Amino acid sequence: MLDLLRLFGQVVEEQSFTVVARKLGISQPAVSNQMRALEEKLGVKLLYRKGKSFALTPEGETVYRHALLLNDEWTELMREIGGSERVMNGKVHIGASHIPGEYLLPIYIASFRKLYPEIKFKLSIGDSLEMAEKVLANEVDFAVIGSVFDTEKLTSEFWLQDELGFVVSSEHTCSQKKIIDINTLKENPMIVREIGSGHRRALEEALVKRGLDLNDFNIALEVGSTEAVKNSVRAGIGYSFLSKHALEFGDSHGLVWTNVEDFYIQRGFYLLTRRNKTLTAIADEYYRYLAGQRPIQRTKFRSQRSDREVRNPS
Repeated sequence: MLDLLRLFGQVVEEQSFTVVARKLGISQPAVSNQMRALEEKLGVKLLYRKGKSFALTPEGETVYRHALLLNDEWTELMREIGGSERVMNGKVHIGASHIPGEYLLPIYIASFRKLYPEIKFKLSIGDSLEMAEKVLANEVDFAVIGSVFDTEKLTSEFWLQDELGFVVSSEHTCSQKKIIDINTLKENPMIVREIGSGHRRALEEALVKRGLDLNDFNIALEVGSTEAVKNSVRAGIGYSFLSKHALEFGDSHGLVWTNVEDFYIQRGFYLLTRRNKTLTAIADEYYRYLAGQRPIQRTKFRSQRSDREVRNPS
């Protein structure tokens, strides 16, 4: 039964009977037959056709959730009875907010897989609140986000420091200024991230310290990703505040980082897990790997019109 549930989990993750069959070295009809056998054993329909693909029935969603939990428990059981020997293969499912998910984790996943090439990863990216909900629902092993969630069921561990800075298009008049008064920005169009993002929360907290609120500013555009912010600034819609990591590891062409007087936005990235939940052997190994990492050696981001370097985080 456990083997059938594992196979079912693979089918759901890959969204393809054919892909699973190819990876397992069996025929596609064999996978289909196994899925039918599982449905017969459980007495419920798990999948239904949706165009060229398929979707989970409500019962299928419930079975998939429990299949993940049972697989985790089995892996943990094998780890415990195997003493120090760990089964270092399988898949780790990581949740991440946009900055760590798009710019940092790919680098750390690549370096980790050099140590354990048999381990595969799934990376789900969304805002910090969405990823916290996925951890709570056991939909990911753990998450890396830009906000702290220390609750009855969730716990956060500090990972890396981040800094958000004022960014404009290289064609913007502010790109020539060495320092800017934040009060002069109130009437200029501003681009912000959506509610629920750690990025927006950090900006709002920094404004409160200056006795300001986002409602004091001219919000021209609200977007759901860092790349959308960058492209919107580059297009000249307005200015924004962006993470250094998004500039140093991503495309910074056409963007200029300028200092705002007495206005600093610093935040952390955190490793988020469920309290009292034991990670699988491979998820725990990767968690410990991330927790032990030093900040990545970065290349300085330079503005388009000067040699001013981005200020290092204090």
